[in-house]
Amino acid sequence: MATIKDVAKAAGVSVTTVSATINDSAPVSTTLRARVNAAIAAVGYVPNPVARNLRSGRSRQIGLLVPDIAAPYAAGIARSVQQVFSDKGYSMFFASNGDDPVRELADIARMNDHQVAGLVLLPTCRGANYARNILSAIKCPTVTVDRVVAGAPFDCVVDDNALGARLIAHHLLQLGHRNIAVIAGRTGISVSDERLAGIRTAMAEAGYPVSDDCIYANHEREDQAFRAAQDLMSRQKRPTAIVTVDTAQTRGILLGLRSMGLKAPDDVSLISFDGLHHSAGFDPEITSLDQDIPAIAEAAADMLVERLETEDTAIRTGPPSHRRLPVRLIVRSSCRSVSGN
Repeated sequence: MATIKDVAKAAGVSVTTVSATINDSAPVSTTLRARVNAAIAAVGYVPNPVARNLRSGRSRQIGLLVPDIAAPYAAGIARSVQQVFSDKGYSMFFASNGDDPVRELADIARMNDHQVAGLVLLPTCRGANYARNILSAIKCPTVTVDRVVAGAPFDCVVDDNALGARLIAHHLLQLGHRNIAVIAGRTGISVSDERLAGIRTAMAEAGYPVSDDCIYANHEREDQAFRAAQDLMSRQKRPTAIVTVDTAQTRGILLGLRSMGLKAPDDVSLISFDGLHHSAGFDPEITSLDQDIPAIAEAAADMLVERLETEDTAIRTGPPSHRRLPVRLIVRSSCRSVSGN
């Protein structure tokens, strides 16, 4: 393996000059810089990023932690975040924790060992004292995406869930739906709580509050949504529309309907907050919100880079910033009008 001494010998310069070129720790002329870079390529030298961080006191590495990298939303965020940070001159470390807060803390410790400059975190928000545990573990500026960690002073980028709820409610009301059901996610997670609260508020303001027995909280898994669909559609008074908050729930509802010989939108309309269904091959195509993944990644990167450039330590010097990005409703074929019923 090539060393910095090999680079210096090939370039005909001192080790100090090579180090200054790599780390930007001292002025180097354009001619010498070009010679050193050519030597680096010729001998195949790869700088040790951790050692480089220790010497320079600054890192060009960012950590990204997600609950499930296979989930469409997390995968989309990972692709976009990597591209944005690459364009800004940073490299990435990735970790997927299976929505396990213990693994999440272990991944953060490994990121600390690699001396990452900052973290982009899709937090699990699981377990007692989550905010306290995550705060004690994180040693660098951090931006959360999709979920707000209550009690933690992190910058965050999330969808405007209140706006999304109003768009969904307005669309259903225009189609004549008055009796709807909501398959909600895990309580205690900001994105699930905000979406459920938003739908309840929007429908109540229109004069058609959602009945408590039509709200299925903590139904985040596909099998739970499957059973909810069977329960709802076995009632004498069925809902005319079902709202889901993510892809797993949508899949579960469709499978539950199919198990009963039913189909959306013929037997019940289906609409979702999660805007990634177009890539999932659902039949029918799901009317849903459009989540601008590249814009979320860009906003998260901008926030984190701003912290990195204005703060010398993980101790923040200003209040956290919360950005809510607008969403729009994409009308597809999973809802039908019931105005004549």
